[in-house]
Amino acid sequence: MTFKPAYLTIDDSPSSTMLEKADYLSRQGIPAIWFCQGNLLEQEPRQAVHAIQAGFILGNHAYDHPHFSDLALDECFEQIRRTDEILEAVYRKAGAKRPIKCFRFPYGDKGGLQGAEVFAPYSEAGLQRKQTLQTYLRRLGYAQPRWERITYRYFRDAGLMDDADCYWTYDVMEWSILDAEPSHGIDTIEKALARMDEHDPEGGRGLNDAGSAEIVLIHDHAKTASYFTPLVERLLEKGLRFTLPAFEAVNAG
Repeated sequence: MTFKPAYLTIDDSPSSTMLEKADYLSRQGIPAIWFCQGNLLEQEPRQAVHAIQAGFILGNHAYDHPHFSDLALDECFEQIRRTDEILEAVYRKAGAKRPIKCFRFPYGDKGGLQGAEVFAPYSEAGLQRKQTLQTYLRRLGYAQPRWERITYRYFRDAGLMDDADCYWTYDVMEWSILDAEPSHGIDTIEKALARMDEHDPEGGRGLNDAGSAEIVLIHDHAKTASYFTPLVERLLEKGLRFTLPAFEAVNAG
């Protein structure tokens, strides 16, 4: 089997089931970056401390998961800053130095959208808002790690490698299964698994394409916890081999 390099990223942490997921990944030797909400860190600090002490990296996923395009800029700054401070406190509680500052916008909404389409062209005002938020992230020390071998044209054409925040190339979409309005008809675990066999590399379904590495997105939701292991197992069966991206260590203060 030809192995495909990949990076595992987990959104909406920490849940009440984060500890079990972290222990499973540790047993499998799978590293991951967990993008954490500030409000959930306040509710489940023990889970986050455990993940840090197990060697995982925690990133910033805003305070309470809003669409940034719906907020005033000052509110956007507060979402980032407040969670940044909570993460610092969690790392101190874990007795560890924060190795990198990485951020992911909820819904992939970088703050300048006109509607919900992430890849639509920005208006002049929207682009200015996006750039203002990128500048703010960099000022706080946020930067993307080096995702090596990401070669998808759509990803690079959209400038996703150049931003301070972290995007993804493949969404496992387990979140859709229990959604009131399932996306793309993904309403069962079987459909989420079957989607992994689709071949549309420039449409976000490139697991079967050897030409690019993958930034995989899965979620840390308690309500979909039973899907976590079978989905990761299928990714491994398909030849994905997970590693951490390279990054420059930061002085997290």
